Amino acid sequence: MPGKGLLTLGAFIIIVAITLILFSYAYIVLKEVLPLIIALFGAWLIVLAGIRAANPSKYERSPFSTFAWGILILIAGTSWILSIRQALTPIVAFALVLIVIGVIAVVAALKKRG
Repeated sequence: MPGKGLLTLGAFIIIVAITLILFSYAYIVLKEVLPLIIALFGAWLIVLAGIRAANPSKYERSPFSTFAWGILILIAGTSWILSIRQALTPIVAFALVLIVIGVIAVVAALKKRG
């Protein structure tokens, strides 16, 4: 499927627009704009991994790799937002990111082994 870069650019522009709309209606504050963009872009990478799994290409990143990056970015953005809203301490937010990295590493190791 050619044009995935353009597809991702369009998705990123939509994500930024949605975030700006949420900011303009005061659903989020200014310091939550960047983490929300990051979290939504992580969600887009998860969707893109599904697209790549359905239409594999020889010379692009594997669907698993794209999915792993999407999960990592989604968790990082979400943890950042929850930390800003004081629902998580920064240490717990960082610990969640480390747990996700550890789980991805274990799954990747098991995937290579089997």
